[in-house]
Amino acid sequence: MKIAILYAESRFTPWKENVDTATVINLFKGLPTNAQGSIIHMTEPNQALVDLLLTFDFVINVCYGFHEHSQADIAEWLDAHKIKHLSSGGVQQQMAQDKLYVEQVLIDHQIAVPKSVQHYAEITQGLYITKPRKGGCHRGIEITNAQTAFEQFEARCAEDKLTQPYLIGREFSVAIIPNESGNGFETLPPLEVIPYPKRTVYLAGQSHGKTRRSYHPSLSETEKNNIINACLAAHKSLGLTFFSRVDIRLLGDTPYVLDVNTMPNLHPTKSMLPGLLKTHKISMRDFLGRIIRMGEHLYQTGPKTLKEPVFIQR
Repeated sequence: MKIAILYAESRFTPWKENVDTATVINLFKGLPTNAQGSIIHMTEPNQALVDLLLTFDFVINVCYGFHEHSQADIAEWLDAHKIKHLSSGGVQQQMAQDKLYVEQVLIDHQIAVPKSVQHYAEITQGLYITKPRKGGCHRGIEITNAQTAFEQFEARCAEDKLTQPYLIGREFSVAIIPNESGNGFETLPPLEVIPYPKRTVYLAGQSHGKTRRSYHPSLSETEKNNIINACLAAHKSLGLTFFSRVDIRLLGDTPYVLDVNTMPNLHPTKSMLPGLLKTHKISMRDFLGRIIRMGEHLYQTGPKTLKEPVFIQR
C-alpha cells in the first residue's frame, strides 16, 4: 500500500498552524508496517502535484492550507481531482468553516450553542465575545462587556464578525476518531482546558492568557456523557468523516458547542489530539491504521458517508 503524507510548513499556512518536521516524521514513523510511505511537501496545488498524488492509494492530508488557500480549499481541490485523502470532504470543511452556518445546523439538531446576537437590542448584560465568522486558531477574537459590545455591534457586523454571549464555565475538548474496524467512530474521554492562573475569562491556547490541559478531569458520569453525546452529535450533524475535535463549555450539566475542528492538528507535543491518543494508549500506528481502514470503507462505498456509523464511548 502506497501512502503519501501531504503537508505545508506552518509559515505557508493561513493561520501558522503547528506543522513542522516533527509532525510529518511522527506520522511517517507511525505508518502501518505494510505501507510504503512518502512525505510530500505542498509547493502549489497544480497538475503535476495531482498526477503525483494519484499514484498513491491514500493521502494523509495534513495540509492546513497554503498561502491564500484554506485547509477546506485544499480538501476541495483533492476531492475535485478524485484523490483519496483521509480527511473530511472539502464541501463539509467549507461549511464547517462558517461559524454561523454551523451554529444554525447545531440548533436544528437540538445541540446547545451560544447563539449569535441578531440585533443590538439583544445585548443586555454580562460579557460578550466577538469572532470572525470564518477563520481559526482563536484569531481576531475580542471579549468585552455588554456596553462595549452594544456600541461596537454594527461595526463588528460590517467586519463579518459574530457577537455571542461569553459563557462562563469549564471548557473541554473531545476527539472523535475511527473505531478499530474503521466502520464507525469512537470518542476519547474529554480533556479540560484550565486557565492558569485561575480566572473566568479565557480561551484555549495562549491568546487570552495562559491555560493548561488536564487529561483526566473530574466529571460526573452525567456530565461526561452529556459532553460526549453533544460532541458526537455535532460531528455527525456536519457530515464529518475520519476524525474531528469538538470544543465545548459546560454550564451545569449542559454542554454548549463552541467550535468544531474538522482537521485537528497532529503535532506530537503541541497538539491536543496526539496528547489524547497517548494518554489513552492509542499509538500513532493504531490511529493511522484506523483512518486507513475507514478510507477503505468510505472509498469503496462512493461518497464520504458511512453506511451504518457505529459510535463507541471509550
